[in-house]
Amino acid sequence: MKIFLIVLLFLTLSPAEELVLDKQYDGPQKLTVTALGISMGLPYNWKAIAHKNEGLKLYQNKSENVIILQAKEMDLLEAEAYLTQPHYLQNNTKLFPQGRIVTLNSRLYYRNYVVNGETDRVVTFYLLLGPQNRTVVMRVLYNVADESAIQATSMNIVQALSFTPTNQLQSRTQNLETRLKGLHLAYMKRDGAYESKRELWLCSNKRYLLKEEHVVVGGMSRETEQKFGKWSLENSKLILIADDGREYFINVKRQDNALLLDGIRSYELKNHQCL
Repeated sequence: MKIFLIVLLFLTLSPAEELVLDKQYDGPQKLTVTALGISMGLPYNWKAIAHKNEGLKLYQNKSENVIILQAKEMDLLEAEAYLTQPHYLQNNTKLFPQGRIVTLNSRLYYRNYVVNGETDRVVTFYLLLGPQNRTVVMRVLYNVADESAIQATSMNIVQALSFTPTNQLQSRTQNLETRLKGLHLAYMKRDGAYESKRELWLCSNKRYLLKEEHVVVGGMSRETEQKFGKWSLENSKLILIADDGREYFINVKRQDNALLLDGIRSYELKNHQCL
């Protein structure tokens, strides 16, 4: 307990260092993370590193426990919806909500998730709501055996975290999910003997419409279909969950001012379907 208080006092009094991408940091240390618009303390015996468009990763040597912090934009209703839907790891492993949403205060919520097909790992999602719908999502993936220690560490991080006023507009415009809201995108994709023209409407209420026109190479046959459902963005992947329950994953990447969907350049069109 005495060591913890000394570390806490050190983090409180020491100046924050501006985090640089691709550089490793060792705790205890106070960091300002411009890409997330936050100031935070890196705990003792933890390391931190951030890569472009991947959020901030906290980890320990010889441990599978990982904490990922990312910036999003959502109001209270969107935050509640976020904690009721399933989520995914980078390998598309599905995470299912478990138990109830816990409200710690008016701006801090969390919920536990189970990893599909596993019993020894758990994920906890923390949502910290800030000014002007700025939100930090902290995803904690840990072994069940380390639950008590990890929960204590996670709680110390989120309770000491604060939002910074600097570079707020820059961080918001760099937020990919914010960019996707309300977009109407068109792109072509070839799959074997078929070419598909796809139009995708990503509504601000997180609903989507996908129109696909499949054409056999040479133009001999055409087939058109429409899909409706809900969309979300995780790990730079656009997740489409159709109303019939089927799931679709699209890798999203920014290149200059364009968006690449599964590596294919898309084109932004006027959206007359939804806001």
